[in-house]
Amino acid sequence: MAKYWWVNHNQTFEQERGEGYLWSPKREANGARSQFYENMRIARTGDMVVSFADTRIKAVGRVANEAVNSRKPITFGAKGANWADNGWLLPVSWTSLHREPRPLHHLPEIAPLLPPKYSPINSKTGFGNQKAYLAEISEALFLKVLELTEGPLTEITPACDADTVVRHTEDAEVQQLYQELELSDTERANVVAARWGQGIFRTAILALDGACVITGVSDPRLLKASHIKPWRLCKTAAERLSPMNGLLLTPTFDQLFDKGLMTFDDHGSPVLSSALSPADVDRLGLGKAAAKYSLNIHAEYLAFHRNEIFIP
Repeated sequence: MAKYWWVNHNQTFEQERGEGYLWSPKREANGARSQFYENMRIARTGDMVVSFADTRIKAVGRVANEAVNSRKPITFGAKGANWADNGWLLPVSWTSLHREPRPLHHLPEIAPLLPPKYSPINSKTGFGNQKAYLAEISEALFLKVLELTEGPLTEITPACDADTVVRHTEDAEVQQLYQELELSDTERANVVAARWGQGIFRTAILALDGACVITGVSDPRLLKASHIKPWRLCKTAAERLSPMNGLLLTPTFDQLFDKGLMTFDDHGSPVLSSALSPADVDRLGLGKAAAKYSLNIHAEYLAFHRNEIFIP
């Protein structure tokens, strides 16, 4: 069943509306978890979103795909300078509205429909609540928004291609590497190659694991060297090259793992995301998936993957 969301994005409305997504950091500036940010990975394809910016309801959107891990979009520039770079990117197709009403002018109708906890706006002032970003709302409130705005126009901004946005952020990371004078040319080349699961990173994981951790396939032509803590989120060259930060996976499992649709528990057993449909789980034969051997040597990085990458 579809959920309904309300996003407060005054600073980044133009970029997110124009480029077809939502983006948030994963945690507050002090490192605390935020339900408003956790909601980014709870949202599912087909959910509806109300856009609120500059004290007005500006657009409505439909979630096009589940969130992916992404650095802060380059087009944000200096906006959100105090936000962490590590975040969630949620592709959304946006539609403009016939009217852009201010909630503060309609509080008698809106206030009773606001959620009692984690409300996106103040029920007395109609302004956005501090620190509120993506908040879950009721279907009744969403329908009230459609009534007050007289519904969407036909013009649609298509959702972004998340992989392209992520690649752009990674390109910026690569450029930064060339500014790090402490790395030799050889070290820099190795780190860049590791971005694509190549070079000494792949060689080291092949030597360590030798086969896909789930299927047992050992033919190198059929294996991907996948980072557990993504290349773009690593802080050092050592993290990006460490074989402890890598797994050998066949392409299907590599895609699931990379997109946060699968992870491993403390015992090394695969855990699947609820974002996968039961039909696709069955078609892919994922219900019987199990690790072929202990993943204890990867435990630290797998804990990061469960907490920061996996979409429950």
